[in-house]
Amino acid sequence: MIEIVIYFNYKNIKYNYSKNILIISLISLYTVSFISEKTEIKEKKRRIVLAENRGTEKDPIAEYLLEDISNKLKKDDYVKYYLQFHNEKIDSLLNFLQKKYFNLYLEKYNLEISICTSVDSILLNPREKAKDCYNFYDGIKKLQGIKLFNSDFYFLDNVNGRISYFGKFEFEYFYKEEKFISLFILLNSKLVNEELGYPELLLNKKTIKKSNLKKYSFAKYKNNYLVSKTGHFSYSLDREIYKRKDKEYYFFDLDDYNHLIYNFSENNTIIVSKLKRNFLDILISFSYIFAFFHFVLLIFMILGKFYRRKNFHFHFHLNFKIKMQIAIIFILLFSSILITSATIFYNTKQYEKKQVSNLKEKIQSVLIELEHSFIHLKKIPKIWFSDDYESLDELLRKFAGIFYTDIHLYDTDGNLMASSRNEIFDRGLMSLKIHPTVYRKIILEKKTVFIHNENIGELDYISAYTPLINNKNKVLAYLCLPYFTKQNLLEEEISNLIVAEINLYVFLILLSSMIAVFISNKITRPLALIQEKFKNIKLKTYEKIEYNGKDEVGDLVKEYNRMLIELEKNIELLSQSERESAWREMAKQIAHEIKNPLTPMKLHIQMLLRSWENKDANFEMRLKRTSKNIIEQVNALSKIATEFSNFAKMPKANNTVFNIVEVLNDTVRLFENEEVKILTLFRDKEINVFADKEQITRVFINLIKNGIQAVPEDKKGRINVYLEKDEEFVITQLQDNGAGINDEVKEKLFRPNFTTKSSGMGMGLAIVKNIIESANGKIWFETKINIGTTFFVKLPIYNK
Repeated sequence: MIEIVIYFNYKNIKYNYSKNILIISLISLYTVSFISEKTEIKEKKRRIVLAENRGTEKDPIAEYLLEDISNKLKKDDYVKYYLQFHNEKIDSLLNFLQKKYFNLYLEKYNLEISICTSVDSILLNPREKAKDCYNFYDGIKKLQGIKLFNSDFYFLDNVNGRISYFGKFEFEYFYKEEKFISLFILLNSKLVNEELGYPELLLNKKTIKKSNLKKYSFAKYKNNYLVSKTGHFSYSLDREIYKRKDKEYYFFDLDDYNHLIYNFSENNTIIVSKLKRNFLDILISFSYIFAFFHFVLLIFMILGKFYRRKNFHFHFHLNFKIKMQIAIIFILLFSSILITSATIFYNTKQYEKKQVSNLKEKIQSVLIELEHSFIHLKKIPKIWFSDDYESLDELLRKFAGIFYTDIHLYDTDGNLMASSRNEIFDRGLMSLKIHPTVYRKIILEKKTVFIHNENIGELDYISAYTPLINNKNKVLAYLCLPYFTKQNLLEEEISNLIVAEINLYVFLILLSSMIAVFISNKITRPLALIQEKFKNIKLKTYEKIEYNGKDEVGDLVKEYNRMLIELEKNIELLSQSERESAWREMAKQIAHEIKNPLTPMKLHIQMLLRSWENKDANFEMRLKRTSKNIIEQVNALSKIATEFSNFAKMPKANNTVFNIVEVLNDTVRLFENEEVKILTLFRDKEINVFADKEQITRVFINLIKNGIQAVPEDKKGRINVYLEKDEEFVITQLQDNGAGINDEVKEKLFRPNFTTKSSGMGMGLAIVKNIIESANGKIWFETKINIGTTFFVKLPIYNK
């Protein structure tokens, strides 16, 4: 493209904007196609890497939590107590571990436990022999286990399609000769999982994966059954629907997604899916590339102009057209910025209101549930338990799982009583005291609900506070719901909105640029035409500019056209004067010529008189013959003389205002007895013109008579008379179905002394044209051989 631009600028070859657009469009299409192809290849390679990593994927958040759990589990007296009576309380131990340690985030895993001593065996299949418990689990640990840092848990690389962790804990055991008892814990990820709260705060930033995987959906299959999935795509429960097990990697399209099937073992499959690019995505890419190339083109055009100037003095000049284009694009750009800013502001406020509203509804729901437990208490004890829950923390964790939110409870002095996520406070990320602002609003000012903006490091969130009241209207504690769960949604929605609007406005600006060019070209075209027409104005070589706009350009065009009309009138008057002068001389000569036969005619009369005086026997017959011939010749000569005399004299028209519709109706009635059928179509009953009524009547009579005479004898004649008007003129159309007019005759039709008939001198249409042009009108015709001819008579409408 650059070479093309340099060539055109260097050679100073003139080319218009359309050629630029065509060149840029073709280059942009090729670039989009090339980039799309390369990007798709690169993206597919990336998905293969993701699929391979997914086969041995770990959960860094779970591993952190398991590290903390491992240290606490070994010191937990309740666990030791349950293990002493494991044969009776294994279900109670499982329930205890699930509630206290493997809740909230770790609820995304299925929990299984086994309790073994040195003499216990484990039966995996009724058809097989029981296996030594220790040997069995030690074998799993050695073959598949990868020990977690500072923990008794292991990551199991077992290729089962799920994320699995295994833990072994030994405790003292006093029963018979046994001194130790072991607790084996197995965690397998569930089919679908969601994260609760803000566990990423508990991790080192280096541990968190930075890869943007949100645009992908993942599924794992074990023995053709779905074992886990994430993302938006709805996967089938059965692997068989996707076919193709013969390849390790296989790409295919399904439901607007492109899928990668990775068969990483005989019975295990991973599918990584990504939404396919649609036409809008391609169009947006094209818009960006087109805009870039267009900018480059403008730069090189400017540099080309600068290079061609030998003195290197560059004067930047913007013509009217370019100014108009820049103005339109700037207005759209400015308005798009305003609209985008207003939309982001509005959506942010609406989102915040929605979040606050949801948080208020959620805290009321949690409050109602808690009131059932504490409504009859006068005071919540520091060590609280019930038949179902061993601690206040356990109760809050249960409601946290139900309502999918973290819950904190503060006493009446603002000190933390319990929390569904104590690790936040254990690590010192949050204070054990209620926030001073909240203390003032909720405790001192006694507000029923208070929403407070808070932060932990760079994490901003909102928290809702409300008092927990018993049946005596006494405040027992203060409930707090920090809204961490969806804290990233606002940023994601705003960023998505900004990207979407930028993409949309890039396309709109591109489109508006083309429209601006089109509009500016259309608006300035009359100006360019006027300039060109002024250059080309010569005698009898001019034409009007067609422009219907009612604006300043329209006024200029109107004045230009008016000037042409005046020029045309003057030229016509000059031509008419020349023609009249010539025809006057010819009329005089013809008048002189037609008098020449009068002398022999006089001699014939004298001879006839002499024959009468001599009493010639054939006198009567000679009298009749001579008289008849002389009368016919005299009438013919008289008619010729009259026609040429009228044409030469061009008597002054007696102009009056009359209704042309009425004149046409009266004229048509004159031909009612003719064999030709005459049809009329007049939409208006009255259209006034200012002309000589008798002359106009003569025009229509002549034209209708000519139309009748043009119809062949073997064809039924038909004359159609139409009348239509615009703001300034009325046009009469007289259409016959005659033989038509040959090309060689067309240019001579209005000339005097030219006729296609066997009789007459051909002065009729010449006189008709003079009459119409004397009335500031115009006459012309259109003809088709063997179809007919239409004469058009255009006269100005009379306006008071």
